[in-house]
Amino acid sequence: MRHTYTYLFCDLRTDVVLAELPLAGVQYSYVLNGVGTLRGTIPYSAETLPLDPENASTPGRTALYVDRDGVIVWGGVVWTRELADGGKSIQAAEFLSYYQHRYVKTTLSTDTSLITNTAYVGNPGGQRLYVDQKHIAWSLLRYAHSQEGGTFGLDINQLAGAATGVARSQSYFGYERPEIYKSLAELANAADGFDFGVEVGWTAPGAGQIPQRYRRAQVYFPRRGRAADQSGLLFSKGRGYGSILSYTWPEDGATFATEMSGLGAGSGEARIVKTASASDLISSGWPLLEAVETYDGVIDEAQVQSLTDADLTARSQAQTMPSFEVSADTDPEFGSYTVGDEARFVIDPEPLSPAGRDITLRIVGIEATPSSGPERVRLTCAGV
Repeated sequence: MRHTYTYLFCDLRTDVVLAELPLAGVQYSYVLNGVGTLRGTIPYSAETLPLDPENASTPGRTALYVDRDGVIVWGGVVWTRELADGGKSIQAAEFLSYYQHRYVKTTLSTDTSLITNTAYVGNPGGQRLYVDQKHIAWSLLRYAHSQEGGTFGLDINQLAGAATGVARSQSYFGYERPEIYKSLAELANAADGFDFGVEVGWTAPGAGQIPQRYRRAQVYFPRRGRAADQSGLLFSKGRGYGSILSYTWPEDGATFATEMSGLGAGSGEARIVKTASASDLISSGWPLLEAVETYDGVIDEAQVQSLTDADLTARSQAQTMPSFEVSADTDPEFGSYTVGDEARFVIDPEPLSPAGRDITLRIVGIEATPSSGPERVRLTCAGV
């Protein structure tokens, strides 16, 4: 199949289209609870120079959308640009990357004894956080957007909706300048946390209304994506059929852990230290393999324990993280799955996998490479 790609360069704050420019050598990706990236090259030619690609792709103030066959499949911010053969290469990152450049400068807390203005964040000068983890995320983004020049039209209304039922005692001290994206990620990665991201697309056409681009912050609780029995996704390889073109299956015991120590705020003997142990793995024959993570500025002991538990879960399941190169136009087709989905992967016996494989994995990363011919997609997966 041939696919039509359109690349829209827009003003980050107003979303006004600056130019529709071609891109060569494009690769773009999505990462579960992370920041996907895009790289490509804008050709500077007789066709593109009249469109003023210099002003249309200014790093730090330009939004970029990737439209594939009339569907916006990626959106983010252009961050770098440099000379390349025949034009300039750019690198962009999904819209969450904006919050890697934003910091909490005024103390925000669920504990009213730590703040001077007990109005909730979003009210003028408000410093108080709601206790539900989803609403803390909402408050962090409201705080970021309340400052001059601090919003780019991201819709955060979904985050103000129904609570997850998981309360957190959380404080962000302005004098420590915590990064907003990192703060969101720490909330999400705690035990009983959530998945999050920014969805982009076109609104549905209405009476007298043309479709508009949207950017919506989303929190998914308890998790993003579908279980394998709901998704029905099957990627296979063997006997001359299937969507899997190639795969890698790295096995890494160096990052594996059966006990995790988490270090929170404080110093010396007063520092918060919590431990989590995979006693089931140790009792089944695994050795004690220790790891340590530091959670600077986390003053709540329960939060440190929750982060430690979550990191142990991740490290004790991290022995394998296979990746698959799949055909974009073979069932399951690209667009029918997203990060967070579980899928079944079946590989017939072959010399490097004598027993074959039949396993359910979760898709945690997707990288696509546009092409005028058959397209390929790389899936990075983790255990469920």
